[in-house]
Amino acid sequence: MINNRLSLIALLISLVGCSAPQEPSDMIFIEGASFKMGTDAADLEKSAIAAGLETTRALMEEVPGHMVTLDDFYLDKYDVTNDQFAQFIQANQAWAKGNVDPKDKYLEYWLDAAPPEALMQHPVTFITWPSAVAYCNWMDKRLPTEIEYEWAAGDGKTRSEFPWGDAFPTNDLVNWSGNDIETTTAVGSYPPNERGLYDMAGNIWHFTADPWLGSYEQMLNAAEVENPDNRYVIRGGSFGASAANLRVRYRDSHRALDAREMVGFRCAK
Repeated sequence: MINNRLSLIALLISLVGCSAPQEPSDMIFIEGASFKMGTDAADLEKSAIAAGLETTRALMEEVPGHMVTLDDFYLDKYDVTNDQFAQFIQANQAWAKGNVDPKDKYLEYWLDAAPPEALMQHPVTFITWPSAVAYCNWMDKRLPTEIEYEWAAGDGKTRSEFPWGDAFPTNDLVNWSGNDIETTTAVGSYPPNERGLYDMAGNIWHFTADPWLGSYEQMLNAAEVENPDNRYVIRGGSFGASAANLRVRYRDSHRALDAREMVGFRCAK
């Protein structure tokens, strides 16, 4: 009888040990995988039609499709808000408004040292890439890679065009140019994707950890690729985005020190 009880206890312990890792309450666990990143040339026309485009020219940066592998990671459930960034600045005055170049754009809409009360739960924007990195480091996190962002934006099962599926964007799904809001909305105002991540498309563009090295074709075929303009990959589209910009595989770039209303971030771990 004692031996049987010990065996049962050992079995229970082993089952607990095999359970999924406990994820932080503000993050979603994303299981790693091998998947095809980008778009094959043969699929460009289909993607262009899904995005309402007459030509495929705007999608050439994501060609060719190519296999990549990534490890498990966590990604913030929501974009970093003004409220959260204000707490970071309170503890790190070096990143306060007036201490960061460009002084005329960095946190432009904040009133002195704090954001307007009405925008506390909106994603922080008018930030720079270094300030986003500093915030993530302060939180013991990091910016997601471009590979991680693309994998997390989709459902992990299909090659859907958008985080919600293949349907053309509508105003109840995403904050984009089609709804004429023309500014950010509070994080989590629209339905999450199948993974439970909010605003992976629309509302703001997201800085990633990766420098912009040109199209995939340039990156895969060139012996050496440079980034003279200090640009970084951005993903997700924004409140001013077209349907094409909202696609899971759409990619663009933004200068590291160019603080703009449409660019923010979220963190990974």
